[in-house]
This record gives sequence, structure tokens and C-alpha cells, in this order.
Amino acid sequence: MNVPNGGAPLSGQTALVVRGDCGIGAVVAEAFAAAGAKVLLNYPHESAAADRIAQRIRVKQGQAMIFQADLSRENQVNSMFDVLAAYWGRLNVLVTNADLALAVPTGGIDQEQWREILRQNLAEQFLCVRQALREFTERGGQTASAAAPSNIICVSTIQGGPGDSEQPYYAVCKADSARLCKAWVGARGQENADSPVGPLTAKRLTEIWNGQSAPDSIALVSPDPEQIAKTAVGLAVRAA
Repeated sequence: MNVPNGGAPLSGQTALVVRGDCGIGAVVAEAFAAAGAKVLLNYPHESAAADRIAQRIRVKQGQAMIFQADLSRENQVNSMFDVLAAYWGRLNVLVTNADLALAVPTGGIDQEQWREILRQNLAEQFLCVRQALREFTERGGQTASAAAPSNIICVSTIQGGPGDSEQPYYAVCKADSARLCKAWVGARGQENADSPVGPLTAKRLTEIWNGQSAPDSIALVSPDPEQIAKTAVGLAVRAA
């Protein structure tokens, strides 16, 4: 994959990609590595897929580690961030990437399914972003790289908002996810302009990212994983 500005514009930076073992997350992880970042790939269960992605990165002379974590558990989230810091120093970029959709008829969802949708699409993002903000504040002030950029990119989808008839429960979660990101943008912008938080929203309809961030920190791109990855790297490069 070609990266913005060519070369290795993210050399010396570290990136943590949530669900970097498959789909969009895997493409994003490889794109960040191609741009020079050291990449930690999170995976939830089996390590085989994450191992394959990490090996592809290493074959191309990139740096990658993998880490298994249930991101709905605070202690496992904290351990993941601690491991990255122990090996590579402070975190520079967090990319969240959760995408659980269940095709369940309205009224047919059970409580456990609803909890799982909330866990993967909201709770995990909340815990990861909150910990990243803490890392930027606490570790950033203690290291020689304190002036290094700090970025959070939330990859999500829009499917017509809460009124979406095809995936109503998923759509509600994604709308809430976007609102959560916007709240972080506003609050963090007031507290510390050096640590931006921005949702990267992959819209399934017709919006194509034109190289500029849309209003309220949302970049609209096509659902193509390569385009999403290119946009994510571009956002990180511009903030560097």
C-alpha cells in the first residue's frame, strides 16, 4: 500500500490497532507499519490470524507485535497498553475498530445478544479510548517524547442512524459511538489541544473522503478497507 508523503512519515511512532487481526483492522495495521510505525495488533481469541498479519509486516521490514485481550475487561485493556509502553515507550496512535452487527428482527433480539452488541461496539471503544487519554496525559509527561503527537482514530459505520431498518440495534450503537467520539473531541479540545480525538467514519453510501476532514472531526470515506486505511494514516501523518 502506498502511504501519504511516501517513505516512512510515521517512523518512530507507535500505533495500537484494535482488532488488527482481520478485515479493516488488518489492512489498517499493515498501512501504519508501511508508513513506519511500530504496530501492536490486538486480537480477541485465536492468535493465528494476528500472527499472519504480523509476519507480513515483518517480512516487509516493519515492526509488529500481537496481544490477546478481551477489551470489555478493564484489567486486560490496561495490560495491553502496559505491554506496548514496556517495549516501545509511549503510545502515539490508537485506532479503534469494532464492528458487530446481528441481523435480528425487531423485537427478536434477546438480552445476551443486546449485551454483546453493546460490549463490542460501545464498551470496548470506551475503555480503549479512556485508557489512551490517560496514557497521553500520564506517560506523555514522563518521557523524552512528550512532544510526540497523540492521536485517536475511531473507525465506525453509519447505516442511516437510529432509524435504520436493516440493522436497528447496530445502527443505534454506531450513532452512540459517533456521539461519544464527538463528546471526547469537545472535552479533550478544551483540556488539551495536543491530544486530538477524532472518529473516522466509513459510510456505506455515497460519501467519499476528498482528502479533507469533514466538520466535527469526521472524515467520510468509502467502505473500501484500503481507502479507510489510507485515510487513517493520512490523519495521523497530518497530526504529526
